Amino acid sequence: MDQLNIAYLIDTLGNPNAGTEGQFIQLVQGMKNRGHKITVFSLRNSSYLASGELGVTIEILNISKMASPITVLKLLKLSYKLKNGRFQIAQTFFNDVSVISPLFLSLSGCKVVISRRDMGFWYSNNLLKILRFNSRFIDAVAVNSKAVGDITAIKEHVSSTKVRVIYNGYSFSQSSMVDVNIPKGPVLGIVANIRPIKRMHDAVLALAKLTPSIPDLQLVIVGAGDPSSLLIQAEKLGVSRRLHCVGGQECPQHYINRFDIALLCSESEGFSNAIIEYLQFAKPVVCSNTGGNPEIVSHGVNGYLYEVGDVDALAEHIERLLNDTALRQRMSDSARQSVSERFSMHKMLESYEDLYHQLLKGTLQ
Repeated sequence: MDQLNIAYLIDTLGNPNAGTEGQFIQLVQGMKNRGHKITVFSLRNSSYLASGELGVTIEILNISKMASPITVLKLLKLSYKLKNGRFQIAQTFFNDVSVISPLFLSLSGCKVVISRRDMGFWYSNNLLKILRFNSRFIDAVAVNSKAVGDITAIKEHVSSTKVRVIYNGYSFSQSSMVDVNIPKGPVLGIVANIRPIKRMHDAVLALAKLTPSIPDLQLVIVGAGDPSSLLIQAEKLGVSRRLHCVGGQECPQHYINRFDIALLCSESEGFSNAIIEYLQFAKPVVCSNTGGNPEIVSHGVNGYLYEVGDVDALAEHIERLLNDTALRQRMSDSARQSVSERFSMHKMLESYEDLYHQLLKGTLQ
């Protein structure tokens, strides 16, 4: 394909190991490796951006306030820079920049693409008014699941013809695994930062429900955040010795490799990077039926879906898998196969290229 001149706009780039940040890094570096000219414009600087590890041209806009005369002036200068630099595509990747920049990006003559990667938990009435105003300046919305696309079209009043589902891409190589210190017994595992929206208390309740029949069952939570409320809950339920909150890990794969069943109990999910990693490691998944989860997990094939907050169903699915070795093996066999082609890095990059070229040719449908 012809070389494209692409501007990516972000709020900042903090933790490169986080899900959305990691996907952005893969996109930028992947597009560069495919021969495209890439420039990243960031509202704010960060130690990662300053390190030069991203490997592309970076310009810091030094915008700290969403609404101020100085912000307007800086965005007008950005628009001129994009026009003068003959950029063809301008894509936002995080929320703040997608709120303040679409009008100015459209003035540059670029095709404007915004990204949406969650179920809109950050929406407010005032923000939605701005986003709906912005929709007239947007040429396409790249979403990472159909569920996210649907909510974006409805809430932001974006035409569904502008919404393109591009699933996250992953490299499926497995490095050598390191043993982790988890007591003997079957292991339930969660990889997610500890936040209320992740409903990890449901997993602790399920652990307690299963204790009489599976007394050596362990629950491992891999993710940053304060675990104190989970530890207090486990103490009250008598399962504190079998709950292991190990904090954020640079290589959570070492823990996933030890899981027997992988869980995700979230209230809301756009597209779960954790579920993809679970399946990549051939782990049967039990997860809440919300957001993009049912686009990844086929009920009864590579895992089970249950309704958000239904702890009885969560526990039943876990127990069924633990008691049926043949079923667990069938789901394990289906797990890796279900993600290896649909969610490859090659497919993601190819899909973005397709989108960009269709926009420039006026053939997006």
